[in-house]
Amino acid sequence: MHLGPVCDCTLCRIEVRLLDDLAAVEINSFAGVAESSPLRRYLSISDLLSFLWTATAHARSDELLCELLKVRALRPAAIEGLLVVVFAPMLHRTIRRAVKCQSELSEADTTQQALSFLLQFLRSEAMKTRRSHFAFAISRVVKRQVFEWARREGTTKTLLYRDDDQSPRLAVDETFERHAQLRHFLDRCVMKGDLTGGELDLLIQFKLGETAGEDFVNSNGHVSNAVRQRLKRLLAKLRRLAR
Repeated sequence: MHLGPVCDCTLCRIEVRLLDDLAAVEINSFAGVAESSPLRRYLSISDLLSFLWTATAHARSDELLCELLKVRALRPAAIEGLLVVVFAPMLHRTIRRAVKCQSELSEADTTQQALSFLLQFLRSEAMKTRRSHFAFAISRVVKRQVFEWARREGTTKTLLYRDDDQSPRLAVDETFERHAQLRHFLDRCVMKGDLTGGELDLLIQFKLGETAGEDFVNSNGHVSNAVRQRLKRLLAKLRRLAR
């Protein structure tokens, strides 16, 4: 479970300020929230955050994110601040990975870009028309944009501050290029209907390092045969699509 800021990085300092601003805000004090709204089940922001941090792919969390986006117009600054905190764990992991792969980038600049990409997508037409899989879509778009920005920015800085041994940096750039191409291929498959959102989510979690795979381990400590077979079929389908 995410328990708030975990270090003294730029994002965690921002999260502290946002949490302080949200600490006294009660969900039921939001004017205009309907009695039937699922937000009414939570007495405080902390209760809502506790649930969303532990159930990012849950159908109920999808319902809550949908409702937050609907009522954002009532209190845009508060709702957007809340959504930044909701996605802070994802942002934190993404920023650390980008900075680790592109050592020329500063953590503060990468954080600024990540937050900008998140807010831009939250305000986009794509989000206004979306009806489901909010957490998945937001995480996917923000990660892709951060990694693509990091690759471009890192390549530029590498050219500006070139030293005698370029092979390690070039290897990092090639890794980011392959990663961006793979993300683009997978997104195209989803858009064309060749791949479902659930299949892409499974692939990312198990094969691309988004989790350590704990969600798929049974009581004996092994990945279930059903999951293995599903992954084999999924990878075979992706090979056919790639050809």
